[in-house]
Amino acid sequence: MWQLPTHGEVSEQIHYKDYPAEHRAGHTLLSALNEGSPIRQQGNIFHGYTSWRIEWRFRWWEESDGRCRITENQTRLRAEITLPKLATKDSDAMAAFTHYLSALRAHELTHVKIARDYAGRIDRGILNLPEMKSCRTLEDAANRLGHQLLQQATSEEKEMDKLTAHGRTQGAFLAR
Repeated sequence: MWQLPTHGEVSEQIHYKDYPAEHRAGHTLLSALNEGSPIRQQGNIFHGYTSWRIEWRFRWWEESDGRCRITENQTRLRAEITLPKLATKDSDAMAAFTHYLSALRAHELTHVKIARDYAGRIDRGILNLPEMKSCRTLEDAANRLGHQLLQQATSEEKEMDKLTAHGRTQGAFLAR
């Protein structure tokens, strides 16, 4: 049987968004970031956040007898990283913030790395699906695989946050 070539493609877009935080004399850097942060979840304040979305679009080839196989897939990762932007006249606070921000950015990029890994898994997984009895069966299998991998990515992110205490063990920590 003649095989059509398969082609996969993962593209990504990463955008940064900042929010203002103002450090005033007599206040801690932590309090300035807590006041400025719009990131609040389940009663907690976070200084950085990464949201991402993975989408896939595939094409298939249908044989005259109805059998169907994937011929192409395009997977797209879009991520947005939200981080603070500090305004202060205090050079010590700015130095501490610069160090903290570097660690916080590295932590948020770990979220992107997880999403990137799963985007690749989705792309390869869909491309490697075997020929199926119908295109409807193949389409259902491809989408089921993609959604299962998305759930795994979310679980892996939660576990990473738990293991790193939301970046604390990676250096994203400010003393009170």
